[in-house]
Amino acid sequence: MSRVVAYHFWSPTCAPCKAIKVSVEELKEEFDDIEWVSVNTHDDKEDLSSKLEVSVVPTIVVTVDGAVVGRHSGTMISVYYSILRKARSLAKGSSGGA
Repeated sequence: MSRVVAYHFWSPTCAPCKAIKVSVEELKEEFDDIEWVSVNTHDDKEDLSSKLEVSVVPTIVVTVDGAVVGRHSGTMISVYYSILRKARSLAKGSSGGA
């Protein structure tokens, strides 16, 4: 299977981020085959916010083999879920039969 990474951008001062924290933790458990990178935008030493063009939090950016396949800013967990399912499907489909 291809490499799937979910970047979760948040801030400790962001009320919506705090509101979805438990739901995001549940997504991490359900999608445990996906690599999760939690990015505190107040301490983004790798500058991932700029590299992935994130300007608001909370935001999720999902990549498959380095290519962005979905992103969502806001608190609609159902959209996060859809993006993660899509990425998982793409990753399984691109593994081919080599």
